[in-house]
Amino acid sequence: MVGMKEWTSSLNFQHSALCTPMLSRRYRGLEIAALMVYIVTAVGGLVWAQAPLEPTAAYTQTELLREDAALRSIAFSKEGQTGIAVGDHGVILRTEDGGQSWRIQPSPVDCSLADVIWINHQNVVAVGGQYDRITSLSRGVTLWSDDAGVSWRRGADNELPRLSRLARRAQDNAIIATGDWSAIAESREFESHDAGRSWSSTGELEGIPAIQAESKSAVRLAWVEATQATMVIRDVVEKNANELYAVGDHGVILHGDRESGQWQTIRGEQRHASILVVAKNPSSLAWPLVGSETLESHQRVAIVLQQPETVGRSDAVAQQRLDCTRQAAAALGAASVDTIDPAEAIEAEAKNWIAIHRPAVVVIDEALDPRTASAFSQTAISMGVSRVVRYGFDAVGDSSLHRNAMLPFAGVLAGDVWDDSLQIASPESAAKDTVSLRVMYDASGNPPRGESVTNGLSLSKHQRLAAKLTKANRRQLQVVQARLSESKRAEQIIQSSSTVDFFKRGLKTLLNQTAVRDQLRLTWNIHRQLASYDADEFPNAIPYMEIVLAESAERFADHSFGKWSALRLAAIQNSAEWQTLHASVSRSLALASNTAPPAAQQAAVSPFQVEAPQSGVMQASAVSPLRVPEATSIQVGSRRVQQNQTEVDLAWEFHPLVLIANEAARQRGDSDQLELMGQASGNYRRLLASQSPNPWTRLIAAGGNRDAHSSIASGDADVIAIPAEGRPKLDGIDDDTCWTLPAAVHANSANHADTPSVQIAYDDEYVYFFVRCTRSEFRHDPTTKPANKNRDHDLSQSDRLRISIDTDQDLMTAYQLQVTPSGKTRDSIDGQAGWQPTWYVAVQEAGESLHFELAVLRRDLTDLPLQTGQSWFLSAAVVAADTETSLPPIPDPTLWKRTTFR
Repeated sequence: MVGMKEWTSSLNFQHSALCTPMLSRRYRGLEIAALMVYIVTAVGGLVWAQAPLEPTAAYTQTELLREDAALRSIAFSKEGQTGIAVGDHGVILRTEDGGQSWRIQPSPVDCSLADVIWINHQNVVAVGGQYDRITSLSRGVTLWSDDAGVSWRRGADNELPRLSRLARRAQDNAIIATGDWSAIAESREFESHDAGRSWSSTGELEGIPAIQAESKSAVRLAWVEATQATMVIRDVVEKNANELYAVGDHGVILHGDRESGQWQTIRGEQRHASILVVAKNPSSLAWPLVGSETLESHQRVAIVLQQPETVGRSDAVAQQRLDCTRQAAAALGAASVDTIDPAEAIEAEAKNWIAIHRPAVVVIDEALDPRTASAFSQTAISMGVSRVVRYGFDAVGDSSLHRNAMLPFAGVLAGDVWDDSLQIASPESAAKDTVSLRVMYDASGNPPRGESVTNGLSLSKHQRLAAKLTKANRRQLQVVQARLSESKRAEQIIQSSSTVDFFKRGLKTLLNQTAVRDQLRLTWNIHRQLASYDADEFPNAIPYMEIVLAESAERFADHSFGKWSALRLAAIQNSAEWQTLHASVSRSLALASNTAPPAAQQAAVSPFQVEAPQSGVMQASAVSPLRVPEATSIQVGSRRVQQNQTEVDLAWEFHPLVLIANEAARQRGDSDQLELMGQASGNYRRLLASQSPNPWTRLIAAGGNRDAHSSIASGDADVIAIPAEGRPKLDGIDDDTCWTLPAAVHANSANHADTPSVQIAYDDEYVYFFVRCTRSEFRHDPTTKPANKNRDHDLSQSDRLRISIDTDQDLMTAYQLQVTPSGKTRDSIDGQAGWQPTWYVAVQEAGESLHFELAVLRRDLTDLPLQTGQSWFLSAAVVAADTETSLPPIPDPTLWKRTTFR
């Protein structure tokens, strides 16, 4: 099988370049069965079972969409007459006449299949998988056949992660599968010695397997020009010395003759996209528009994203985000999702992608940077695209698609499509109310009228889905119509509930009256809505949010979202950060019942006065908050929600976030029993001692002998906080003793210009931060109207620095400090502004850099004095304007560093 990264634009069909790669590796086996024995012992004798894959949405007609599903891999048996191709929607195609005709075979899964390999003339293995909604938990699938691909069965893929590649090892003929990193096996590599029926982990014998980089658009265009097929080719296989077969989007299969250089379309003749959507990222993609065009109008839709940037990169986090986006797009029947290469000229990228897909309509996201939007618009017009449409959210346009709009053919609300897609591709993002469309160019002179952006254009039948999708029946439409008031009912329950018990009963009633398949979506939306409220203005937001988490943990106990809800609930009830919020809620509820006006906020006098601040330097003074000696925690039911489950989901139980959060809970003493002095769990110690390269172990592992001035951008896991010998001047200039850096650290930081670098110092009263950012990352910092308070500005329209501080190291809760170059600030705990710390900040431009120097009152971060050897987790990032402020349920460990106090 030929990897895309090995194809060249010259299309040099050398035999040696197309041979199947063999792995020359020393066999060192740790059988998965033995590992499971260890796991079962570790979790107290519980038994596990194969975790079922999450079913697709009711509007995703999987079996029918297999006709048009993108094909990801193709392989032929050694004798060459029988071949298998696999792809999205679990599609399996089979030929027994050497590739001249193909037939869809029954498939036991609906998820994407990424690769297939032959063992002998009868045995075939395919792998793939999917991600859970909201938590993005990776689930693997292995299929095997012993009748040359006629019938297929699931292998023992119990707790394997999503798998993406297959290969053969020459020494012992074992099958090697690689995919996402598994905390269970501490590996991304797995092997089978029984034709795919069972799998074991050997560890990464030659280091962590490289992530296959996305091919550049120029390479993909070269294949389009050579084959004359207008779609992305995903895989090519050499059948024999003279024949090649290629597969790609829209279910297309091509046959190439090496000698003549000619290609013939065997399946999917002339299929190509009618619409190309160009979006900034998964959260700004117009998901209901995609769903309307595919599910309603049956158009072929291709998607290109500016971010995540994965072309030419081996970034596991970015690749997983892209794969999640592809999963969400496939559920809507979209053909493909690809990315713009940031290393190439945007004009060339626009030309390549439009030439590859040859769409009739190009739809452009207004959130794209102006240069990218202009390049795609102008290129589309110059290359003969019939129509260019721009979309935005909640704005005025020529037409709009509201979230409550019904898609009658599919039998679903536009908002359901939006929510479902974001829960897979970008769970931290919230859907908007409306997608607004504006026609920027129309060659037909006949502006679109009706349901599709292609209305009024003459399209080829090959630009529409070949599948004959089933129209929703009257009963389905009645159910959907009844749900139009669902969001209003949820809002009424939130706003009208006078007590916690009243809200709890209302929530249960609402969910019980909702179809089972819609309950998880609705519950997550209610949770997101409550999390977005400011507890100062709506004090019940936090206790209501705890009710939702408790209900989710019980109702969805078999889903990773339910397990996450239980973990999150325990964290916000017990974490050091949230104790402050609970105290704030108690005060707010007391004030709400008191008619006396609240006391005016008084600005604290800064102890960091400087003489004549230089140009560009601003100093923000915070408010001296009311100190509450002991916070009162609001409990909802028991401290730990008991989930009713009979099976152990090892992928969740061994997830590093679970192990880290549980260890933090043990250190806090959350349990009613005295176990604080006990040892960490065996599973946590196993992760801590892991030799497998992974960001979680790098984060929690002890720092060892690190330089006292290590930088957060240096690539090390630790940032060393040093005692300050004298209070820094706080002027945004790194000339104080505590900020003096060796030349090596300066150079190292320069190699990470796009990542903020942080230094930390401390004394008995304050914790100090010095942050260096790239000036060009701060483009938007509009002025705001004077507020009735001197803190907690609305920074949603500003590019800003965000520092997150996790003092109890649970990765579930954190203090957040945000500041713009002009000195506007906001402080919160997980987005909740009830935290009112005393802190000061100065900002200074320094050439191409921007320096932020902060001082935070130590007692607003921790009541206890800082001790040598103490550790926190720290994250520093530049947040762009109009970016979602909430964080994903599962944090990205690469964005966090351990801070160790010397």
